[in-house]
Amino acid sequence: MPENTVLACLDASADAPDWLNEQYVEHMLRCALKDGSIKVQRLDICYAVPKGNNFASIIFRIRVTYHSKQQYETTRTFIVKGMITEGMAGEKLRQYDVQRKEMDVYQFVTPELKQMMKTIGEQGELFPSALAVDRKREVIVFKDLAPEGFRMADRTQGMDMAHLKMAIKLMAKIHAGSLKLREQQPNIFDQYKMCIVTRETDAFNPMFVHIYEALVNQVGSWGPQWEYYHTKLRALSPNFVEYSQRVMDNDPAGDDLCVFVQGDLWVNNFLYKYDSHGHPVDAVLLDFQYCYYGTPMIDFCYLYYTSARDDIRQNCFDELLQYYYYELVDCARRLQYRGPLPTLHQFLQQTLRKMFYAVYSTFIALPVQMNENTEDADFDALMSDDERAQNFKRMVVANEKYHRILRGLLPQFDRKGLLDKLD
Repeated sequence: MPENTVLACLDASADAPDWLNEQYVEHMLRCALKDGSIKVQRLDICYAVPKGNNFASIIFRIRVTYHSKQQYETTRTFIVKGMITEGMAGEKLRQYDVQRKEMDVYQFVTPELKQMMKTIGEQGELFPSALAVDRKREVIVFKDLAPEGFRMADRTQGMDMAHLKMAIKLMAKIHAGSLKLREQQPNIFDQYKMCIVTRETDAFNPMFVHIYEALVNQVGSWGPQWEYYHTKLRALSPNFVEYSQRVMDNDPAGDDLCVFVQGDLWVNNFLYKYDSHGHPVDAVLLDFQYCYYGTPMIDFCYLYYTSARDDIRQNCFDELLQYYYYELVDCARRLQYRGPLPTLHQFLQQTLRKMFYAVYSTFIALPVQMNENTEDADFDALMSDDERAQNFKRMVVANEKYHRILRGLLPQFDRKGLLDKLD
């Protein structure tokens, strides 16, 4: 679609902050586009993400009509992303420092990675471009990629192989680029110390514990034939958070591969562009609020177990893990990365030590992301311990579609020893 295409959207002006007005947008555009003659004529504010699809951010799409000396009249859309700052959500997210981290990534990391990829002929967008990083108001203004044909895949259907391989290839490029970037700037990722699961704060631990307890109770209601797994899950309960945190532990003296991971890599954090036949031809990655420097299995397991179509999720782990490995190594070599890279055998041995993230992703992230009843889906419902919140957590694990997935994965996890004591 041409840039001037005006997108239909649901009015959000009543919920927009007072500062998000014509004067602010005019100043932002003058700075971002380096054109002091820009004059905003009209501003419309819409919701960019429906309620229930994003728990940690406030995201608006603004439609701006403006003119300048260079352009008589232009209408464009932009994305304005801020953090939830009030209530329990604001309190918890402050402990994760999500907005400062994401502002730093879009200001200092993604431009470097984009430029690096261009040197080896990779011309894709990779990430949306940040036109403004406003630290005073804690917002980022992005170029809107929707007019160029980028859109989210349907989260309720799961990624087919074409979407999944494109996402994994993009993930491998970013991971490989981070290896080269750290080689050039050894301290660039030192500040990214908190993923969703972390030892730095226990802010999200109640959510992990309550969803896990609700899941154990659900499995216990499946009947005698599932008592074997119910018993194992009950026994795992005291160690569930600890085992999840161990995935994040990096051994400074070890040889395990570490990269810059996005940390919340699921279908809603990708935008795809399609050809005339509906086939994906390009993808970009969104959202760096939970980015971290650690094992690539954080991203791989999270993406695979939350977002793959179920027939792929049940059968293609080894195939796609090798696909990721070869894409990573190929990109790192094209970037002339001089550091050590594991052999495939070494890499697979390393992944075994971090496989518990498959359990975390399946037990905690997947049921929340599969939730289709968005009326009560907000951050407080995940974090609180009142009756409404408890009902929400019970509801998300009571999804029969989720039960079918879980019944297929529990035997796989058991065969890998992931439901037993790991010490």
